[in-house]
Amino acid sequence: MVEVRMPKFGLSMEKGFITRWYKSKGDRVEKGEPLLEVESEKITNDVPSPATGFVKEILVEEGSEAEVGKVIAYIAESEEELKEEVKKAPEKQPEESVPTESVQKEVKEQPLETPVRSGQTGFIKASPLAKRLAREHGIDLSTIKGSGPNGRIVEKDVLNALSKVAEGAAVPEGKAQVEKLSPIRRTIAENLSEMYRKTVLVTNMTEVDMSSLLAFKKSLTEKVSVTAILVKVLAQVLKALPKFNVNFDGETITRFESVNIGVAVSTKNGLIVPVVKDADKLTLSQVNAEIKRLSSRARSGELTGEETKGSHFTLTNLGMMRTDMFTPVLNKNEVAILGVGRTVKKVVVIEDDKFAVRDMAYFSLSYDHRVIDGADAAEFLGEVARIIESVPFVI
Repeated sequence: MVEVRMPKFGLSMEKGFITRWYKSKGDRVEKGEPLLEVESEKITNDVPSPATGFVKEILVEEGSEAEVGKVIAYIAESEEELKEEVKKAPEKQPEESVPTESVQKEVKEQPLETPVRSGQTGFIKASPLAKRLAREHGIDLSTIKGSGPNGRIVEKDVLNALSKVAEGAAVPEGKAQVEKLSPIRRTIAENLSEMYRKTVLVTNMTEVDMSSLLAFKKSLTEKVSVTAILVKVLAQVLKALPKFNVNFDGETITRFESVNIGVAVSTKNGLIVPVVKDADKLTLSQVNAEIKRLSSRARSGELTGEETKGSHFTLTNLGMMRTDMFTPVLNKNEVAILGVGRTVKKVVVIEDDKFAVRDMAYFSLSYDHRVIDGADAAEFLGEVARIIESVPFVI
């Protein structure tokens, strides 16, 4: 019999979130065939079967997490093994561990078998640890079936009830549903919260005439995205204004010779920022191909950790959606991010006080005011607008 363990996809990965089992108990599986799908903090990967045989037992169901290295399933290598009983080492119950000082105090203050009163069921037996946990999370002990001696509710029973609620089971009142954040969504939440807490976020906005850039795009024989063109524009500006091409950890500034630009990609699991490395050295065609490749891998969950690391500046383009202007949030350790809204035809005043219809879009530069001053941000936006509005547009 072969154990299937939670794999480790990256150095920082501690747990994996099982999003899908491709096989069910009893199904035949070939070695190397995708067995399940696991989501980590940044990527989603298929896990191949370590052996040919039959799925004997699935220990961690879809929608649940498991620590790296934990056994999550068993593969029987023959039909005889499939019929045998799985022999697993008994896991140590949480309440058998040495209690903390606060828990010891609570145990001393309350009898071990102190019953808990429930308005619906009268008195029920529960351990002090189970009662404390239920009290902290608002769990009604009368809704839990105890697995301890004489039906006593133990800590494990409360933890099981909590996990069912977290996985989307109905709350006792039946009025709401609760679900866990996926690892990717949780990482996004943690990073955004950290950046809001630690940075002094300010945003400068300007309206840019996109007409020349769009005419250039239309003239190309190759189909190139506006995002790819903007990455090449930013590569020029970051070379000219290197104080934006840095990382800042709160104490030290790291300046880079290379220009690595993160491009925000929306996926079903949340926003992912793959990185176009050495964007200043790539041709427009190469940048366009790299963005296509990275975006496709991000949406299919195939990105590696290396493809999301090393960004110095980020571009988030919402030009294809109905958003005129917005305040983008900084990517971790970066000092600035450029947000681009949709392009709209407008009547504007041009030279000699004449009117013309132009393709206009708002550009929003969010920056960390601890490192970047408002005048610096205005200069950056001005340089971006100057290049884009040049007639003819050249990149």
